[in-house]
Amino acid sequence: MKFFRKPSPKPLGRRRLVRESEPTQQVGNAFSYRARRSETEAMTGRNEQRPLRRSPVSGFRFWLRRFGLALLLVTIVAILTNVVSLAPTVDIVPLTNNRQYSPFLQKETVYQAAADKLLASSVWSRNKITINTGQIEAKMLQQFPELAGVRVTLPLLAHHPLVYIQPAQPVLILNTSSGSFVVDTGGKPLLRTNQVPSLSPLHLVPVTDQSGLKVTLKGQALTAQNVTFIQTVLAQLATRSVTVSSMTLPGAASELDVQPSGKPYFVKFNLQNTDARQQVGTYLATITQLQKQGITPSQYVDVRVDGRAYYK
Repeated sequence: MKFFRKPSPKPLGRRRLVRESEPTQQVGNAFSYRARRSETEAMTGRNEQRPLRRSPVSGFRFWLRRFGLALLLVTIVAILTNVVSLAPTVDIVPLTNNRQYSPFLQKETVYQAAADKLLASSVWSRNKITINTGQIEAKMLQQFPELAGVRVTLPLLAHHPLVYIQPAQPVLILNTSSGSFVVDTGGKPLLRTNQVPSLSPLHLVPVTDQSGLKVTLKGQALTAQNVTFIQTVLAQLATRSVTVSSMTLPGAASELDVQPSGKPYFVKFNLQNTDARQQVGTYLATITQLQKQGITPSQYVDVRVDGRAYYK
């Protein structure tokens, strides 16, 4: 006899047993003060948060920091202003200690007073940023012809501008109808000869100008090219031990007459031809050949034409 078992119901899976004493989970949103406040703000559009109040200590620190920053900025501006500012007086620095040039220079106080006056004439000259040093240099050179160069420099930390002055180099004495002048390498008259106590230590060769042009101290006596030509002639003759007693600029244009010491003749040079060495070489070769022939010119030796010489 077969026994049949009652089939078991279909398994429903794992289920959590709930005790009768265990409270059931509440359905819906739980009560929260923060949530209720957020809902109220969303509906009314108002923020019910109270403003934060700073303590007196934090406010004091805030203003203290602001004051410290402002003080730092004011200090930086004051330091920069002090660095770029300039004093109303300058310092004169001569660029040579040669005593031969001292008669042609005035006292340093004269140059200092002139530079101070130029600084005071413009408000832009009171600081290192806007000062026009080139304008001061040009006016100083125009005012003092005995200066060959002027340089204004600004120190980094100091406040007094430095004015370097370079005296002009005297090279010859120019005798004109307007008087006798000491002329520099640029052809400018520096001083009158009567303003210099003694010119003998300088060994300057006199040049007589017969053109009749008027010469002034602040003008131009000769061109720089003519002065260079004269210097070259003197230097080339000195290499052959030929000394010069005088030089003349006749009324004829672009001519230079040179009188060798102890000779009865003079030499005619052409100032328009800038090759002074060639003309001197032509003269020396000609006079050497004449000496071999026993001939001595009585009036002149003319070397104004390139490669040729004439004598009388």
